[in-house]
Amino acid sequence: YADNRRYRFTHDSWRTSILSCMLHERRCDLHEHIAIALESYCADESEQENNIERQIRILKHWTSSGNFVRSANISLKIGGQLMLLGLNSQGIMLFDDSLSILKEQGMDSREESHGGICISILNTINVPELDRLIKLNVARGKAFSTLGMSKQSTISYQNALDILNNTICADSEDFDRSVSFPIFSGLFVVLKMGAIEQDEECTFEKHLISKFVEQARLNGDPVHYGRALAMQGETFGRLGNFEQAFQSLEKIKKIYNIKSHHAAICRAYGSDRVAQAFSHSVNWNRSLGRIDAALDTCNFIIETLLPHCDPKNVHNSFCLLYSCIVTMKDNGLAFDARRALLRFIVHPFDEHFGPGGSTFSKPLFQPILVLLDLQGNEFVEVDKIDEYTEWASDERNMPIQSESLENAWAAMAVSPSVLFGEIYYYLAKRQNKVHVRRRFIQIGISLMERTLTKTKSLPFARMYSTEKLENIKAFAK
Repeated sequence: YADNRRYRFTHDSWRTSILSCMLHERRCDLHEHIAIALESYCADESEQENNIERQIRILKHWTSSGNFVRSANISLKIGGQLMLLGLNSQGIMLFDDSLSILKEQGMDSREESHGGICISILNTINVPELDRLIKLNVARGKAFSTLGMSKQSTISYQNALDILNNTICADSEDFDRSVSFPIFSGLFVVLKMGAIEQDEECTFEKHLISKFVEQARLNGDPVHYGRALAMQGETFGRLGNFEQAFQSLEKIKKIYNIKSHHAAICRAYGSDRVAQAFSHSVNWNRSLGRIDAALDTCNFIIETLLPHCDPKNVHNSFCLLYSCIVTMKDNGLAFDARRALLRFIVHPFDEHFGPGGSTFSKPLFQPILVLLDLQGNEFVEVDKIDEYTEWASDERNMPIQSESLENAWAAMAVSPSVLFGEIYYYLAKRQNKVHVRRRFIQIGISLMERTLTKTKSLPFARMYSTEKLENIKAFAK
């Protein structure tokens, strides 16, 4: 703009040529002025926040200006929005663009680096920059784990921890150490996905949890302390130390309030991993043969927790409900479980994301709905039996998950493959055609045997698979 007139380049080649002649500092200043101007132009803040395309334009200019904090702030906000929409890959690209500001500074292959950033840069960054650097790597780790890419997720979390341990300003009193807590949580998640190898004593996991619980307790924030206790309880439960697992849950009950803590926990950890401790306790109770206690917890989750959860965070809702579905369907409550699945997961997903939306539990929706209908109507006619038979005849409708996702779901309750196997079991029981019945039995057995090799370190999931495999083999005889 000049003399109240607006000028623009008629050809991009002119703009490119002029930019190439500018000093780097001058180009950075120019992008900063443009970013500020665009933000001023978007005076309506609500409109700006809802227009992702406009925010990305502003982000590009802040990134090109070299202003790491401003770039990181916007990429974390937009990336978070994209992740809620299931667009995790696009979120990762934004996080990488902001991280590139520091990674490209002081590039020297001979210099020591941590998390891809030269030590000379880490020695000079300030507290706000370290805060955003950690958060970008954590967000990147969350996005990768949601995509089932556990190895890439592990690298992001380890980069965050490496940077934290090798940056001078991390010792400053102004630095909030709670920013490191999602790193512990993230490493725990990828550990369950099988991305980190452990010794038989689970030394890495125990050390990780012990460190997290102690630091979170000292911090005093129930958001982080609750998450640490949930991790502790989950590990105790998986190792068969149920008494200690329930002790961790009792501590959670004293500090956790879903109405006041849910949103903050989801912001910090992606989903309400504190509430999910109650879901794990369903499996603990069932392992101990305490079916009434398990069903009481299912009812508490459905009646008290899920109604207060963010309906747009379908992943969180599915994680909460998954163990309930598994236990309820085996105790005469398949239809109740089906209604809960439709109410809290399928319908909210359709409302907020539509048919083009994505979340890594989405491929499980239809198979579980079919299974619950078949199991709930085990001894009566099923209206859609022909439709289900034709659907199951195409094995592509059974979405075999990646190994990391199979491990993640098995750690929540059971492997999805054993549920798919159950569908073939219930269809085979209704099948009059011998060759079709045999084929369905063979597919069911194959799916269930597959889960046994994947759940050696997950006692409840393995116990469940073993029981269901025995049922289908007994029917085959």
